Amino acid sequence: MRNWNTDGAALLLRLGTGLIFIPHGYPKVFGAGGPAAFAADMPSFGIPVFLGYVAAYAEFFGGIALLAGLLTRVDAFLLGCTMAVAAFRVQLPDALYGVEPGASKFFAAMRGIEMPLALLVACAALVLIGGGRLSIDALLRVDERVAALLAKKKAAAEAAVVNAL
Repeated sequence: MRNWNTDGAALLLRLGTGLIFIPHGYPKVFGAGGPAAFAADMPSFGIPVFLGYVAAYAEFFGGIALLAGLLTRVDAFLLGCTMAVAAFRVQLPDALYGVEPGASKFFAAMRGIEMPLALLVACAALVLIGGGRLSIDALLRVDERVAALLAKKKAAAEAAVVNAL
């Protein structure tokens, strides 16, 4: 049985993270040029264009879904992947570009990627703990249904191995 402190922490983490993602995703989806304008910049970072569309929609609609606690683990995974790319593929090279000789590259890198890294960690935590009891996931019993489905698949795979022997 889950602890209410964990559920409260999941709620705060979902709300805070969702509230940060929504205003970052809104201009990417509804701004001038829409997601096509955002996605058009992706090849300059060596990222396929379609992932720009995924990132734009994930930030806006995934942020809304996090607020509600709907498909929390899936949303957090997509948003975490987006933040990993933002931190390590987009912002880290820029942060290391103008480091003065003798300056700490570690601190320059951390200053350059602090926001996407913090969001990546928040999303990773949500993937691990889920939305908690104060979410639509709990109301719809999403985690229980996924666990039951995985248990059935595991049992079927074990039966197939036994029958093959």
